[in-house]
Amino acid sequence: MIYGGGLLGLAVLALWLYCIFDVISTQEALVRNLPKMLWLVLVVILPAVGSISWLVLGRPAGAGFTPGETGYRRPETRSRPAPRPIGPEDSPQFISEIEDRATRLRKWEEDLKRREDELRRKEGDDPKS
Repeated sequence: MIYGGGLLGLAVLALWLYCIFDVISTQEALVRNLPKMLWLVLVVILPAVGSISWLVLGRPAGAGFTPGETGYRRPETRSRPAPRPIGPEDSPQFISEIEDRATRLRKWEEDLKRREDELRRKEGDDPKS
């Protein structure tokens, strides 16, 4: 019985220390339900009840298990993997832009050739030459 009580005491001590560090390192703007200083006083004065209350009611929603990890993420975005980067060759828009550029270049070259031919014909017909 004493052995079980000692383990329980160590568990409460570890929880208490974890919650103290977590309250201290959490950004005040993300703390829920009570001001940060009041949570700290509550956790220090009532180790077991205050620590459990902090974990359930005071920690930022979506916080990780590292003390002070307050990078808020909405719960639905935590489980979704980050989008992978897509190279330009995988984008249909990129491929269509290249094809459009090639078409415009081909039309420009045809127009240039037509104009050059017209100029050559005009110069060949010109009596001054």
